Amino acid sequence: MKKFSKLFILIMLLSCVINVSAQEVLKPKIAEKLSLNVFEIVYLKIEEDPLSYEKELPLDRIPYAERMDKYDSIGTAFLLKDHKFYTAAHVLNLQNKTQADKFYIRTQNKNIYKIKNIEKFATDRDFVIFDVEDFNEPKAKGLDFDENYVTNSSVFAVGNAQGEGIVMRNGLLTSTTPESRHGNWLWLRFSAAASPGNSGGPLVTPQGKVIGIVAMKNSSENLNYALPIKETKNVSDCKGEIHSELYYNLPNISTQKFYHSFDFEIDLPKSIEEVRNICYNAFHDYTEKFVEKTSAEYKYSGKKSFTHTDKGNIIYTNSYNMSFPYTICLNEKNKWGCYSPSETSELKLDKNSKITAGGMLGLVMTKLKKPDDISVEEYIKNPKLLIDTLAKVFVLSRPVGSEKINITSFGQPSYTSTHTDTFGRTWLISAFTIPFADYALYNFSLPLPDGIYSMTGIAPTHHIFCGFNFDMEFLSDFVLTGYSSTYREMQEYLNIPEEVYPRHKVLENASLLQTENETILKTDFFSLTFPKEVINIDEKSEINLGISVRPDNQKGLTSVISLCSVEAQKNTNDNTLILYSKQFKPHEDSAEETFDGYNKICSKTIPYDGNPFENEQKTSVFVTDVKEDSVSVLGLIYKGSRMDVIKENVQKVSEKIQEN
Repeated sequence: MKKFSKLFILIMLLSCVINVSAQEVLKPKIAEKLSLNVFEIVYLKIEEDPLSYEKELPLDRIPYAERMDKYDSIGTAFLLKDHKFYTAAHVLNLQNKTQADKFYIRTQNKNIYKIKNIEKFATDRDFVIFDVEDFNEPKAKGLDFDENYVTNSSVFAVGNAQGEGIVMRNGLLTSTTPESRHGNWLWLRFSAAASPGNSGGPLVTPQGKVIGIVAMKNSSENLNYALPIKETKNVSDCKGEIHSELYYNLPNISTQKFYHSFDFEIDLPKSIEEVRNICYNAFHDYTEKFVEKTSAEYKYSGKKSFTHTDKGNIIYTNSYNMSFPYTICLNEKNKWGCYSPSETSELKLDKNSKITAGGMLGLVMTKLKKPDDISVEEYIKNPKLLIDTLAKVFVLSRPVGSEKINITSFGQPSYTSTHTDTFGRTWLISAFTIPFADYALYNFSLPLPDGIYSMTGIAPTHHIFCGFNFDMEFLSDFVLTGYSSTYREMQEYLNIPEEVYPRHKVLENASLLQTENETILKTDFFSLTFPKEVINIDEKSEINLGISVRPDNQKGLTSVISLCSVEAQKNTNDNTLILYSKQFKPHEDSAEETFDGYNKICSKTIPYDGNPFENEQKTSVFVTDVKEDSVSVLGLIYKGSRMDVIKENVQKVSEKIQEN
């Protein structure tokens, strides 16, 4: 029993020794030296806020230190005895576009020094060497460094943990591991705690010597990584190197991810502003060219488009005039088809306005039905008005303490432009900054007679201007929408001046004219005349123009107006509907059921035989005109029993149809 007690006591004593060793602390002089030579990296907060909120921000709920600080803390830097400052490359993000553009170091006693010149960096090794303006800290002599290290020895991670000041935390240098791509160097792995904000700080020995630069955290283990300080010498002096390995996927192409790498070198030293500008522009230009090259095969003129691989696709056989536009996508089964959000919600607004919204392809897609008192032209001229209206369904909020305050307005756009797609439609582009999160909202909008269709992305600023912008430009070609509105709305839309908004190619020469006795609708594809005795059209009558897509030798695909319906006096006893449609002969590779539907119309079987019939308290007649490559159908539908006049009236319309 006594032997057992002695053994137990011995084990306890040994465990205490081990524990004391694991909890090794820095000597006061070394800790003081570290505190004098390790700094926060901060940027100046953006004071102007373009956003408006549902109520005044309760800023007093933000912790005092954060609320009163003019700067935001993003990482750590340190000074070596070579009189150079070191940090991690991902802290400064030299190739990324950010809304903050003034970067500083901040000392323990809160002195601020602007980062001046970048002298050397490498993004793959994740380090930057820089200097600062007018550095005047007599006690900051710089830290010693040690190019040698011993695994399973004590180390300390020194840094700006959680952005709340410099702390020193201990652990073990557990192991080394090769960098994942080529094994060109060894990462140091250590167990000392490293929180967000520690990045760029020194990993030091108990003697205070720097052996590494804290780089990243292992996502699955309580282990952190540092770059051996000696690796900074393996990049040429006065050079900056960007090595980024990336994966890219086109938004509506689910079958492919495209690996690529961006490699760029810059001569140094240069000011941080110049370096950021050069690197961002280089990365932007590279990305633009890469996306252009990658997407070329999937555009309508490309060899992987359905225009080459599936000429019998049902996409060719439909007329499109849906209330919510479709997007052509290549699905997981490598089949092209038309899609819309699987779920949509509808928000009713004043003056007969509403917003239909759904999410798809990482974007928010919305269709705004305009109110009676605001024209489409006003939305075109005022992107703020459009986004503030759509904000009613975005419901973005700003966290303040434990509360979230909804954003009601994004202010004026920071960027506007236009893009003309393959179908000759002009999309309106606008970007809005969200400074408190370094995010941006990016909007692609397509004006239509009854409102605006929009695709909106919300992401970090860099992703918006070097990713989403190219994605949405590509995606705009694949949106299919018709043109539906009241007679008055269609007139307003067609009367928008070209300098305000160019007409869509498919409506380039369209016109809508009403005389005392008839209404005339002209397009590049047909002209329809509606005598008043056949249909009484007023400003509230509904006009629907549907499109079909057709092969095109140059662009691969073009659009034509293949459907027109006019409905007068809707929901009244005098309701009349005229329908004119053109269906093209299916390609020989089309599905059997597609041929069956087409042949049924061409053979003039019921109801396409030209004879009127009554059904569901309506009188209808459909007249067909068969040509070599297409068949046209003219339909007239009256409410109630109108067998006495319907055949004569459809003939009056038929006689005045002109196809181009």
